[in-house]
Amino acid sequence: MNDSPKCSHLCISLEVKLNVVSMSTSEIRSTLLQGRLWTMLKIGFIALGAGLIYVFIFSPIDDKWYVDTSTVDLGREFRVRSFYKDIQTLPDNDTVAINKLIRVYDDFWGEYSEVILRLGPFNDPSTVLKLRGFLNDPFVLETLAAIDTTSGSIDRISEVSLELENGFKCFHHFMPNEPVPDVILMNSGFQWAVYPSVDYVAIGLDLFLGHEHYITERLAPDVFPQYQKLRMHPDLITANTLKGWMQVNFLDRGYNGQMLIEDILYHGKVLWLADKCLPDLHDHLLMEWTPHDLAWALANEENIWLELQPQEVLFETNRTIYNRWLNEGPFTRAGAIPQTSPDRLGVWMGWQIVEDYMESNSDISIEEMFDEQDPTPFLKAYRPG
Repeated sequence: MNDSPKCSHLCISLEVKLNVVSMSTSEIRSTLLQGRLWTMLKIGFIALGAGLIYVFIFSPIDDKWYVDTSTVDLGREFRVRSFYKDIQTLPDNDTVAINKLIRVYDDFWGEYSEVILRLGPFNDPSTVLKLRGFLNDPFVLETLAAIDTTSGSIDRISEVSLELENGFKCFHHFMPNEPVPDVILMNSGFQWAVYPSVDYVAIGLDLFLGHEHYITERLAPDVFPQYQKLRMHPDLITANTLKGWMQVNFLDRGYNGQMLIEDILYHGKVLWLADKCLPDLHDHLLMEWTPHDLAWALANEENIWLELQPQEVLFETNRTIYNRWLNEGPFTRAGAIPQTSPDRLGVWMGWQIVEDYMESNSDISIEEMFDEQDPTPFLKAYRPG
């Protein structure tokens, strides 16, 4: 992990405080800080106010998990397909159009028409008529124009495409027998930020316009609360896409979902692997947090563990109860965790536990890590803080 003191990379830790005062760097990237857009360093110095955060200088030379992606061959072209643009130029004849959609987009067209937008049967020409109506809706036209200047801009798509290609190259290097999906860009009608399947992963660009965009601000707050709107930022596309696909791809391996510890470890495994596939991405972006949220979790890890470790909590089987550790929200609504906390602390703790397990068991392969369903060796390896 890049921002954690447990990182195996060569690092220099700097004691700094929260509330941004100054920055200097040779490489600046856009990110999220306390719900507002700021610039964040990949390598450099950050001055912040009350609290502790770590900045690292990376050296891949001795890193077991470093991958030179320029040497990785996926065995086929890595495809990023602009479905949302293709459906704007369909043939005028509905029957011809439906046949083209089935031929070119196959299973995804079925999911898009029947599940994502719920237009109708994938093979019914009348469904295309409904699709044309959707595309000509004034709000949809406004959204498509917004996509072109934000999440779907040429520069943004080029950046995301490269990040995802390199991420899936790392994944293929680590697990060569696993599939590598196509990436499909869509307008989801504000239904799905990421729609993963084994063969593809679709990105709802409409849900990454940016939280300050006027269209995002207009979304109904009872459907899209503020904490969700803050995550509708283009910087989160890459991490959410890779994580979302992995969470579906590995469901049949190492996941039972019958108690809290199983969910925690499953999410932790996915985050651990996503971190290794996206080594340049900041940890807070993998969690969809702000740097402040990550600093809070790091500073309070031991206290979080005290709340989580009792047997009746870790091995809770009532999903309604234990989902409090996993659900999105303004904070984690579990135990004595305060409202100043970030949400989904159970997911983050799973990441820390898996990190310690893999560091303590250098002979364990990623395949074996995913296949291990007994929580005992993971818990034995974990050292909070």
